[in-house]
Amino acid sequence: MKISDGQPVSDRLVFNQMKNYASQFEHSETPFLIQKDRKWVYVNPAARKILEAEEDIIGKPIWNNLSTEVHDLVEESIQSCGNGKAPKPSEQTWITQKGSPIHLEVIGFPLMFSSDATQVIIRNLTQQHIEKQEMLDHLKLVTENMIDIIGILNMEGAFTFLTPSYSLVTGYPHEEAIGSTPFELVHPEDQIHVISEFTRMMMEQIPTTIEYRYLTKGGTYIWLESKGKPIYQKGNHAAIVASRDITKRKKAEAALKQNEFKHRIILDHSNDLICLVDAEGKYLYASLSYKSVLGIDPQALLGTSSLNRIHVEDHALVRDYIQLVASSKNPMPLIYRKIHASGHPILLEGKGMPMISDEGDIEGVVFISRDITEKKKADEYIRNSEKLAVLGELAAGVAHEIRNPLTSIKGLFTLMNNGDCNQDKTYLYNEVICDELQRIESIVNEFMALAKPDATQYRKKVNIIQLLQDTVMLLTSEANLYNVEISLLFKNKEVYVSCEKNQIKQVFINVIKNAIEAMNEGGILKIAIEEIDGQQVKLLFVDNGVGIEEERLKSIGVPFFTNKEKGIGLGLTISNKIITEHQGVLKVASCPGQGTTVSITLQKSE
Repeated sequence: MKISDGQPVSDRLVFNQMKNYASQFEHSETPFLIQKDRKWVYVNPAARKILEAEEDIIGKPIWNNLSTEVHDLVEESIQSCGNGKAPKPSEQTWITQKGSPIHLEVIGFPLMFSSDATQVIIRNLTQQHIEKQEMLDHLKLVTENMIDIIGILNMEGAFTFLTPSYSLVTGYPHEEAIGSTPFELVHPEDQIHVISEFTRMMMEQIPTTIEYRYLTKGGTYIWLESKGKPIYQKGNHAAIVASRDITKRKKAEAALKQNEFKHRIILDHSNDLICLVDAEGKYLYASLSYKSVLGIDPQALLGTSSLNRIHVEDHALVRDYIQLVASSKNPMPLIYRKIHASGHPILLEGKGMPMISDEGDIEGVVFISRDITEKKKADEYIRNSEKLAVLGELAAGVAHEIRNPLTSIKGLFTLMNNGDCNQDKTYLYNEVICDELQRIESIVNEFMALAKPDATQYRKKVNIIQLLQDTVMLLTSEANLYNVEISLLFKNKEVYVSCEKNQIKQVFINVIKNAIEAMNEGGILKIAIEEIDGQQVKLLFVDNGVGIEEERLKSIGVPFFTNKEKGIGLGLTISNKIITEHQGVLKVASCPGQGTTVSITLQKSE
């Protein structure tokens, strides 16, 4: 701040006062300036930094730092301060010494000891303007490229603002839609509902959401979902509405509803019992077939335990099965009994499937069961008929097999009764007779084995590996006589199946003895075990014996068919019967001159 020599004493006095006053702002961070007679007489360092004033600007006109559009405003403010009145703060564009425009908030005050001077505080708004403009640019970018329609409607329901997406969705230019009401394009069946909801929103000042059909420029209707919210804009009530095209969703919902209708018809007219139970085992749904099959109203089952109508002897069986299904395993179909409304049991075969949520949690189990009472009776009838047919064949076979040794015995007794034989011959004849009687006894024993009760009545949890090892040990001496080595190709110590121990052991004996006798010149019998899907156990018996021809292989297991010189062909027939009764599978594969493979598959026990 400076003043030339020769100035009046009063000016020097004002200057000194001004100088002392301005010194308070020399180290202030607030940009501070003083003008007198439209020239700068003081600019503190903070203000010089904003104005990029590297050279001294004291004594230079203030207009050098002001854009032309604010000259009138600044002049008016200076005059107001000269009259002792502080003008309102204003935003102004100034020019730095380097020629760059800057946006400032300017506050002017009268200087009390000089009516010709004005003190000014400025605040740089340039960065705020940049950020604001960037925000506006981003907002414009979003609104011009968004898919949803954003609109503002006045109290009369006319558009005062619309995003360009209105054109993309409806086909109408959004500029031309400003000032019009959208209600005219709403489907006639939806108009009353849409207008009433808009009116309610504006009157009660509450948000709302509606779905309706809207006519496009192409002449077709689309579905819109609009969410409206009341706002207060420029002293007037209005509403901002966001609308979204939901036509595809509506079509998908309609298709889903149609599919649900079809599935409901199928469920309601199915003869199978279909139900859904929750994680606690309570009915969530039961099909109409419960009425026709069990005489029970399906609605009466909802919320009750699914075990209530299960036969008391099958409760544990069904409970264990539900646990298997809930653990995402895939158990075999379950045969169980339910009690009819009249009190008699109904035999059912059912299959369960878990209902898994998107998060992988078990939400419930779906059961589909079928009444197999009549089927069971029919199967029993067919089975009995087959048994009678097989019995006839067996009786003929037994008669044929027994006739030969009886003929020999009869002839030898005739010779002995005639007295035409000495003591040596008598001893020899007695040995032959004993051998033939033992042969008859063997035939009868194997025949009786086919008539034994079902193995399912005697099942227990058995370690199949231990049972197999015991059987091999029993037959090791016989294998040595034939120069046969039995090799066990497994390391497991425990694999359990539910079976009748002695019958499965008899199967192992029959299979291993057949393999040993097929290698009459020596060889190796390999025995392996593998688990299938954690639910089944497969045992493989592989020999390198003489093998079986393809034509003869087809007759394996047929009663009285055999490859052995002294056999009667009941060994594999009995074995196959036992494995079948254990719900297993016995298969024979062979190649002449290379050997035979017998596989036995059984259900694994938990």
